[in-house]
This record gives sequence, C-alpha cells and structure tokens, in this order.
Amino acid sequence: MQNSKIISIVILIIMLAYFLFSQLYLVNTGWVYVYLLNPLFYVVMALVLKFLILSPYKTKKHQKPIIQYIIITTLAYTILFLLSGLFLTYGRNPYSTGIVGILFNLYSIGVVIFCREYIRYKIINNVFEKDRKLICILTVIVFSIQEISFAAFANEINIYFILKIIFATVIPAMARNSLFTYIELYTDYWSGFVYELITHLALWIPPILPKAPWVYTAVTDTVFPIILLLYSVYDISSKDKLHIYKSLKAIEPKGLVPLAIGIVLVIWFAIGIFPIKPIGVASGSMYPNINMGDIAIIQKCNANDLEVGTVIEYKRKDFSVIHRVVEINQKDGEFIFITQGDNNDGPDSDPVREDQIVGRVIAKIPYLAWPTIWIDNLRGATAPEVDVQMGK
Repeated sequence: MQNSKIISIVILIIMLAYFLFSQLYLVNTGWVYVYLLNPLFYVVMALVLKFLILSPYKTKKHQKPIIQYIIITTLAYTILFLLSGLFLTYGRNPYSTGIVGILFNLYSIGVVIFCREYIRYKIINNVFEKDRKLICILTVIVFSIQEISFAAFANEINIYFILKIIFATVIPAMARNSLFTYIELYTDYWSGFVYELITHLALWIPPILPKAPWVYTAVTDTVFPIILLLYSVYDISSKDKLHIYKSLKAIEPKGLVPLAIGIVLVIWFAIGIFPIKPIGVASGSMYPNINMGDIAIIQKCNANDLEVGTVIEYKRKDFSVIHRVVEINQKDGEFIFITQGDNNDGPDSDPVREDQIVGRVIAKIPYLAWPTIWIDNLRGATAPEVDVQMGK
C-alpha cells in the first residue's frame, strides 16, 4: 500500500484504544487476557499490517553494528542488575522459572514483544520522509503509554505516587521507545526485539532476583537506552550521508560510557552497596552537630567497634535513627547500647541491640538531604525522629 501517515495514525489510535479498553475491562479476566486475548490482538495486528503495508527496502549496513551495540549494552545492564543482589538482598523470582514457565513467558510476553516491534516498524516506515518525525514522536508517546498499568492507580494517589510513576515508569518507557523507534528506522524490527528479549530473559531464568530500590531500576532503565541511542545516532550519522537529521553533528559518544558507569556506582553508593553510604537526616534531634536536611555518611561497622560518644545509625522498626551512644552495657555476652540525641533532654526509651546497628557516622554534607526529605514528606513517610534512607 502507498505510504500514508493517515494509515499510521489510525493504527496508533487503534493501539491506544485497545490499551485503554484492555486496562479497564480485559485485565480483570486474568489468564484469559494474559495467555489468549492480549497475544491474539498483537498477532492479528501484525498479520494485518504484514499484508496491508509493504516492507521498505533497506540495506544491511546498519544492522550488524546496532545489534552488536544492543547485545553489549543489554548484557552489561543484566550483569550489573544481577550483581547488585550480592550487596543488597535477593528475593524469590515472581516468574515461573521452570522450562514450562519460561515457555509460557516466551509465548505470552515474547510473542507480544515481537509483534509490538513489528507493528512499530511498519508504522514508522509507512510514511514519507517529511512526515516521519511526527509519526515517530506519536509512536514513542503511544507505545510508552502502553507500559503504564492502571492497576497501580488502585492505591492512594498523591504527589509522591505521581512522581514515582513519572520517574520509574514513564521516563524509562520514553527512553526505550525512543531508542527502538530510532533504530528501527534504519534497521528492522529485530533490533528492538533483541533488546527486549535479553532484558526479559534476565528476569525469567534466575530462581532469585535482586531486591533493588525503584530508584536504581528507574535510573538504569533510563540511562542504558539513552547511551545506546546516542551510540546508534553516532554510528548511523557517521555512515549515512543522507541521514534524515542532516543538521546532526556526529560526535563520538565514548565519554558517555564512563558517565553511565559513574551513575551506576553513585546509585550503588546511595543504596548502601559499598562499606559507606549516605542517609538523609530528617529530624533535629542531633542539633547542632548534625542538622535536619544534612546528609550523614555512614560507615558499616560491628558492635565491637563502637564506644561511648560515637554517633551511630540504628534500625527501629521501619525507619532509621541517628543518635549518639551515651552508655554501653553487656547482657548475656551481647552489647546493649543506650543512645540519645544531642538535642534531646533524655536517652532513647529503648536500648539498641547489636543486630540493630547499621554503622557509625564519619562525616556529614550540609543541606543536600532536603530534596529527599521533601519527597518522603509527600508520601507521608517521615516522623519527628525518622531519618530518611537515600535511594528508597
């Protein structure tokens, strides 16, 4: 069929309408939706487009390097993700990891992924060059919206929840879909499918998975696609003199690799993977030595390393406290610590056991914890004596 932006727009409208209808009505059907209705819709759409829209002729000069970039990037992403569990904690994989379970995942999710990328490929290559930018933008928006689950909105909606949806779901989805849309202009639908398949296999196969904070996954799910997108832009623009974005300057993006690694390391530091970690101080109980809004740098240590006068972080139920050790006792061979805030009139009501000790304060950075405190206040997580764990 002749190139037409109208056809591409109609297809996008159908995709969006199906998504809204499925989230409102079909998702509640459970396995019928997952294993029958959803895969069936995408298969039918892909088959219709196969005969409705002719595939454009493309050379293979960009295909091989882009696939290589994808494999390297997704393997690096997967390794970093799985290794993070060595320093955090692992939990049971919610997916079925047996042979039958993996086959069901390949069918219910893999088929949908493949068909989605095939549909994307048809949509963005079915228009003339003058309309391509518009269709690409619309494609990124529609395909990103499809990654938002309405089930998340069943919980209480507040500013914190909205920010979490934006940073944990919307922005990473926009990054991935921008990458897939761009590379499929110059390669084919296999490029996006390979990226999605490798990252999903990392979730389907291991019996246990890291319990990484959402901030970690949000940043890595955004940074890695953007880095790969910039490499793809460079590779394509440097080889194709007729590149669609003629004003683009082909700048070698190698400097972004250290940046990506640095971002991952900063996140690992923030969530406590290394022997030292930051924690935002959300109370004034340690004034004037540590003020509300400061970041305290905590060094992990054993109970044997502590002495009277040391400022420590310890766990109390679901939050952390930073107070000074004012007395050390022993009971049944175990250390018992009496703590007190420098700005408090008396010691804490409950003694601190060895298993509550997180570490000791070795430094502070003034004021930098205010954004974290503000976000935690939005979700109602802070209390007068609660200190805010960075990276939650």
